[in-house]
Amino acid sequence: MKTALRAIGNSKGAVIPASLLRELNLNVGDQLNARAVDGALILTPSRKPKYTLAELLAQCDASAPMPVGLADWDSMEPVGNEI
Repeated sequence: MKTALRAIGNSKGAVIPASLLRELNLNVGDQLNARAVDGALILTPSRKPKYTLAELLAQCDASAPMPVGLADWDSMEPVGNEI
């Protein structure tokens, strides 16, 4: 697919065809990493990993000591609609 550089304010941009955006599951606002490799412009999606709750909990150390001050906060009586 060919596309042309276009002026966007003081910058330049290239239009990515909708069919390619669908194929790559890209949307407006998604971030891309850009790099030059052997004279070619390479764009790759910059996606944050999505973790499940189980994966996040697996990283926790349940035997770690409670941080200073957290015990006081944890034992406070509710003052609103927290519970």
